[in-house]
Amino acid sequence: MSSLRRALLVAGKTKINLQNCHFITGINYNGLTVKQLQELRGILRENSNTKLLVAKNTLVFKALEGTKWESLKPCMKGMNAWIFVQTEDIPAALKTFVSFQKEKKLFDNNLGGAVFEEKLYGPKDYKVIETMPSRADVYGVMFGALHWPGLDLVNTLQAPSASGDESTA
Repeated sequence: MSSLRRALLVAGKTKINLQNCHFITGINYNGLTVKQLQELRGILRENSNTKLLVAKNTLVFKALEGTKWESLKPCMKGMNAWIFVQTEDIPAALKTFVSFQKEKKLFDNNLGGAVFEEKLYGPKDYKVIETMPSRADVYGVMFGALHWPGLDLVNTLQAPSASGDESTA
């Protein structure tokens, strides 16, 4: 396969991975074996609907140019594999990678920068993203906040009067 054809294939895969993508991050894959990359790819896909792509930074950037992910350019240094999170449960995807990293003792293969909601996050900001609640959790809290006052009002209206007048029965 020619290098031009391979480059077009990588750019096409990147654009496909961008569809329905909520979060992109890079990991330094220097020192990871092919077997470890394949295992990580499978675990990410199984646990969190996340895709892993190993590609040259320039090819990935060409696919990101002109999109909301373009701010990832400063992170395109070194040997990177790119993680495309295609679910709204971003913390689960990050925890999947971190647990794989700890299990395999891959402490040199850290997460690089990431883009979430068109904002660039550095490696030190991952704790914020990792601990944020999922969208379902936020909806549950909002529903509870709206549900309980209404339920209290209904219970108050349905409660027998405090005057003790039971002659209506």
